[in-house]
Amino acid sequence: MNTLRITAVHEAAHAVIALRLGLVFDHVTTVPDEREETDGALHWTELQSAGDLEIAPTADAIVLLAGPFAEARVTGSSLHEVLADDPAGEDREALATLGLDDDEFVAASREALALVEEDWLAIERVADALLERDTLDFAEVEALVAAGD
Repeated sequence: MNTLRITAVHEAAHAVIALRLGLVFDHVTTVPDEREETDGALHWTELQSAGDLEIAPTADAIVLLAGPFAEARVTGSSLHEVLADDPAGEDREALATLGLDDDEFVAASREALALVEEDWLAIERVADALLERDTLDFAEVEALVAAGD
């Protein structure tokens, strides 16, 4: 499987699931950032980045886990294998900072998996658009998701 396609699916899942949870983000991209050491990323709005608008830890966990779950689905890997890999390092580190207990983590994992399965066609649509344009803003992702609803 093409690495760029895997990145597009991973980032698309973050974006689609954030949208489904009612969270607003600035944009999603497959453009690598060497400084941040990422292959792509979901970028929150300035309000969230500055800490002025908080995301509930469980919602944050669901969004963070959606990318690795989608990547596992498209590559035929397990979630453990995806999270252990270097590209998922940022997701893994962010999950560790949320302070979820075991039950909260399991619940967030189940919810993320269910949402990825439920929204798979939307995730693929957004991933295809990311492969064409590299970066999509919130309104573009919202339109792509709505097109399939």
